[in-house]
Amino acid sequence: MAISVKVHEAFFSGHFVLNDNLDERTMLHHLGKNDPEGVILDEVDGNVKGAFCVFLGQRLYECKQLTKVKLGVNFTQEFTNRFDRIARLYQGDDQPWDFKLLEYMTFPTVKIEEAEVAA
Repeated sequence: MAISVKVHEAFFSGHFVLNDNLDERTMLHHLGKNDPEGVILDEVDGNVKGAFCVFLGQRLYECKQLTKVKLGVNFTQEFTNRFDRIARLYQGDDQPWDFKLLEYMTFPTVKIEEAEVAA
């Protein structure tokens, strides 16, 4: 059964759905390999699925930052190209996947609108 995880970090926010084919042992393997001090796992009080989603969010953030520098780069495609060996991002029902990205936002977000001011 898939599990839904929402992450709110200082630089990003995301809503992930983890496929049940991705087990905790695999998640711990990638966390240990990429965060050997266990900082991410400590930040979420040992919740492996939460830590793994934070880790995925950080990798997605790297890809999102790259899109600011290289125009025409799709950040989810960039994630697939760079991190597919860690977790496969959902790209359609006909392909195997490890997680779906329901929502993802990087911070800070700035929206400027012109406003009419009554005199």
